[in-house]
Amino acid sequence: MDFEFTKEQKDLKKEVIKFAKNELCDGEHGVFSRELWQKCVDFGLIGMNVPEEYGGMGLDYQTSAILLQALGYACEDSGFVFAITNHLWVCQNLVNELGNKVLKDKYLRGMTEGEYIGCFAITEVESGSDVFQMQTKATKDNDGYVLNGSKMFISNAPIADAFVVIAKTENEQGKETLTAFFVEKNFPGVSIGKKISKMGLEACPMAELCLNNCRVPKENIVYQEHKGMKVANYALQMERVFEFASHIGAMERQMEKCIKYANERKQFAKPIKEYQSVSNKIVDMKVKIELAQLLLYKIAWKADHKKNIFLDSSIFKLFVSESYVATCLDTIQIHGAYGYSKEYGLESELRDSIASTIYSGTSETQRNIIFSLIDII
Repeated sequence: MDFEFTKEQKDLKKEVIKFAKNELCDGEHGVFSRELWQKCVDFGLIGMNVPEEYGGMGLDYQTSAILLQALGYACEDSGFVFAITNHLWVCQNLVNELGNKVLKDKYLRGMTEGEYIGCFAITEVESGSDVFQMQTKATKDNDGYVLNGSKMFISNAPIADAFVVIAKTENEQGKETLTAFFVEKNFPGVSIGKKISKMGLEACPMAELCLNNCRVPKENIVYQEHKGMKVANYALQMERVFEFASHIGAMERQMEKCIKYANERKQFAKPIKEYQSVSNKIVDMKVKIELAQLLLYKIAWKADHKKNIFLDSSIFKLFVSESYVATCLDTIQIHGAYGYSKEYGLESELRDSIASTIYSGTSETQRNIIFSLIDII
């Protein structure tokens, strides 16, 4: 495994940082902007790993990981970054990697060029980590399925044009299974509930998705009938890696702010960086970032070589999410009252970070997954 970036990767990383700093700071912080989304489309971010034949850049996973880390570093609205990565990795990538040709030809270019914003709908009121508790059902009807039920806490739902929905189905033996469906917002029977107010990530709005006798054609099945659990596991493992790549960039940004402040702020006639209680916190940030990067590049390499990354993705997600929260807390502590003040924006970073230990599977769930797989490494 070569850890040296190629010239193309270095150049693309610089371009993403320049683009994000110059173009993604125009909108109101915490408010989703379709105009900024279109700028990302025009730049190529929204199709980074989609084949060129469908309007994408055709990048490999390693390069995609590098660019997502750069995006998280340069764009200070973590909610907007989350809206992008949510679309990319738990909707668009499912069509790209698991979709049939009809599904790809019908939707993939539109998802790459800004016609469709997508999201992933699996969570329900009584079904979070325990997927098989879901109540949403898909009943076979002629050449398709009819979906009934509701999904809760769906990121991107208020702005989405399409959803990958996981629903209960029944196979020929009468056994309960799961199947994934690609559902357009304008399909009859689809409605979006009231936007849910959140403590952070506000530029990635959340709401309930309701399905009332929603008819979905058979060709809109993602992957295969009764293989929805495989789709869900694939979606979640990709989300745990590539969404969380952006959090490493956010941690880098936090560390840089701490270094700058520790150099400038003086107490008792010397910069506060000279006090170990401050410098040790910055050292801890650096260690977390370096370890997270090593994990990220290893997993991206494995993904490019078609190797299993399910265990790795849980380890990475657990480490990065808890490191992200710890880094934001230490950033506020170093900045003191300035960190606690809304004016400096550091408290909003903390609010954004806390969700990372919940979405894509809680920290507790990741520990359960890791322990269950240790015996079969």
